[in-house]
This record gives sequence, C-alpha cells and structure tokens, in this order.
Amino acid sequence: MSSVCQQALPDLAISKVWIGDKNNTPIAPKAGEPFYVCATVKNIGGALAEGYYVQPYFGGGPLAMGGPGRLEPAGAQDWSSGPVTVGVGIYEVRWAINPDRRIPEANYGNNEISIIVVIEAGSALDTLLAPVGGPVGLAVIVLGILSVGMVLRKYVERRRRTQALPVKESRKSKKSS
Repeated sequence: MSSVCQQALPDLAISKVWIGDKNNTPIAPKAGEPFYVCATVKNIGGALAEGYYVQPYFGGGPLAMGGPGRLEPAGAQDWSSGPVTVGVGIYEVRWAINPDRRIPEANYGNNEISIIVVIEAGSALDTLLAPVGGPVGLAVIVLGILSVGMVLRKYVERRRRTQALPVKESRKSKKSS
C-alpha cells in the first residue's frame, strides 16, 4: 500500500477591499479628492507564500503593482495603491493577487475580487462642474455667466433709453404749448 504525500501549499485570498486615505484608514472620498485603493491579503494555506505580487485596478485601468510579498500561513497584509483622483461616477475596484501565478497555490479561484464604488460630488460647485468636467467646466460656467450679464446689461440700457425718450418729448411738448 502506497501513500501519496501532498505538499502543503500557500493559498492567498483577498479578505477585504476598501477606499482609504494615505494611512489606509477607510474614507468616503468626494469627487476631486485623492484616495487610495486598499486590500487585505491573507494566506489561508498551510505553507509560506513568498514572492507573490498584487495588481489593483480602478475604473478598468491598472494601478501600480505591489510586491514581492511574503506571508506566513494564517498571516495577513494590507496593500494600497494610489493616490487616485476622479470625478463623480460609478467605478469598479478590482484586485488580483499572484496574477502571473509565480508561486504555486492550493486554490487560484480566490485570487480576484471586485467591488463597485460610487464617488459623489463634494460641493455645489462640484455638482455643477461634474457634467462638464473640472477646470473646463468652470470656464464654461464663468463664460456663460458673463454672457448672460452682458445681455442683461444691454437690455437694461435699451429699456432705460426707451423709457427716457417719451419723458423728454413730453417735457418739450409742454414747453411749446
């Protein structure tokens, strides 16, 4: 009777994903505020995980890769990438650990996770600028306000002239009679 001895392998898993500040403290950022994409990686396997990398994504695009990492069995490590600054919107945050499978694992099926993040406007001005976009939006709004102001000024000037004419004519007609 022969027995097959299976070697213990690490098993990396992402246990938590969040948006944080530069110290990894969870925050709810507003549009235009910098933040970091954070995750906790755990080794739930029975062996040391050494030389793995983590790849975060935000809004479909890759962020800076982290690594190489080292985790003892039952160990955990927080990772973050950023800062990221975006406008109002709904974004996907995705993390992949050991994406190139540099280290053998007991289970590769738990190496990716994604969440949806909603970034809201921070102030009334941000809300106004969101559809148009940042400094360009501000310029468009300022030009719009200036244009409306010039039109209103011309309207008021014309109205004063048209109201002033009959008054002057009526004074002349009273003097001549």
